[in-house]
Amino acid sequence: MYGIYVQLYGMITSGNGVVHTYEINVQLYGMALPVKQNQDSPRDRIIAATLRLIGDEGIDAVTHRRVAKLAGVSPGTTTHHFSGRAALLRESFIGYLASADKLFDNLVSAAEQEEDIDVGGVRRVLVAIIKHEFADASLMRAEHELLLHASNDEELAKVVIAWQARAIGAIAALLERAGVQRPTESARTLLNFIRGFELERLLNPRLSVKEFDRRITPLLQGLRGTD
Repeated sequence: MYGIYVQLYGMITSGNGVVHTYEINVQLYGMALPVKQNQDSPRDRIIAATLRLIGDEGIDAVTHRRVAKLAGVSPGTTTHHFSGRAALLRESFIGYLASADKLFDNLVSAAEQEEDIDVGGVRRVLVAIIKHEFADASLMRAEHELLLHASNDEELAKVVIAWQARAIGAIAALLERAGVQRPTESARTLLNFIRGFELERLLNPRLSVKEFDRRITPLLQGLRGTD
């Protein structure tokens, strides 16, 4: 069976409280591949620490000093890489979106290479995305905090809008291959559904990936025009 490979981004906290990032290649329809080399430069650690702090305590908790402590670097290192708090928040979210881009880029590539994909294949891809999101509730919370923050940051808002367009395009490519009519509009609907489910999950941690699968299946069938 043809395998779809995706790259997943995440963070771990060591015993001394320092945040580290990691990147994993996963084959959706096969066995997991090895963990790649840690992305552990000071700048990466600062971004990871910022996202973790936002996810755990909210945007108001972010200061250069607190981020530096969590990242295991000096405050001077944070100001060397990021001129101010606004730049720190902006670049951290841009870094997060860049990791999400890798995921969608792989999905687009898979859609171009797959000889035959149906809505079941699209469903498996979306479920894989949710599994990744649910694996780190703090990171998922940070994503939504920063989405709200983007409404007050014109530059960041442009980046988010551009990222959304790329994500919609990636999902639309899969839907088109699956024979879904109006794939772009359908992809936008699915992306909004995913975001809504993530927000519901933040309010109700008992919601599972299985429940997402149960809800998304009839929606995909409706988009395809099947029973």
